Amino acid sequence: MMNARALITAAGFFFGLLAWPGKAGADFKIWTPDVNVGELAIENVGDVGFDPNASKSGEQSYTAEVEYGLTSWWQTELELEFNRAPGPGQATDFSQITSENLFQFTERGEYWLDAGFFAEYGQVLRKGNPNETTLGPVLRKDIWGTSNSVNLFLEKDLGPNASGRPVFLYAWETRVDAWVMRFGRRFAVEPGLQIYGQPGPLGRFAKWSEQDERAGPQLYGKIFNIGPGTLEWNGGVLFGLTPAVPRTTVRWQAEYEIHL
Repeated sequence: MMNARALITAAGFFFGLLAWPGKAGADFKIWTPDVNVGELAIENVGDVGFDPNASKSGEQSYTAEVEYGLTSWWQTELELEFNRAPGPGQATDFSQITSENLFQFTERGEYWLDAGFFAEYGQVLRKGNPNETTLGPVLRKDIWGTSNSVNLFLEKDLGPNASGRPVFLYAWETRVDAWVMRFGRRFAVEPGLQIYGQPGPLGRFAKWSEQDERAGPQLYGKIFNIGPGTLEWNGGVLFGLTPAVPRTTVRWQAEYEIHL
């Protein structure tokens, strides 16, 4: 597993970047502290927002990703991001190329809490827009037939066009492992819940009515033995908890995994 020197380096990199300012953007994906050495995966994550108010409807984001487990504690991904702003007449743009890295600190169940660390850098493609970085711990606790994961991230702009303070983001997921349904040796499905929030800049959180806060039920599944790999997916509906976001957001995540 990851040694102490690597842990200190990752933590130092995180806290050293707190001086950089930045802003936040929606990314409806939960990270868990799991790295599989030698696993190659292709992934798609997306979401679409719907609201009776046309100015808040039509928000969309999509990603195409390739990931690989380089070691037993380090997984890296290359991500292409596409986004559409809410409102009528908006176009979908190829907005960013992103490098994502997950570091696993503990084995599952080795300690009271499973721990990892996430670090992302996004290179924007539109001239004049700032680049982005997102960093923070990835934690999980298995208890009473459930798996509970939380991501506590800071997101910041980088470069000459950066503005604002680091922005706090959080995400929570509870999966009910005790209710997993298996269909022979090929399919498995389980229910769960996800919560996403963006309170705002550190030390200057926005009013609750202005925050991006969403939550809703999700379904998780696996389809085994599709060619040489496994298809792992999850998706559901997120309900807007504040007037600042669409009333409903449909999100999904699908990943095809091959163990080399």
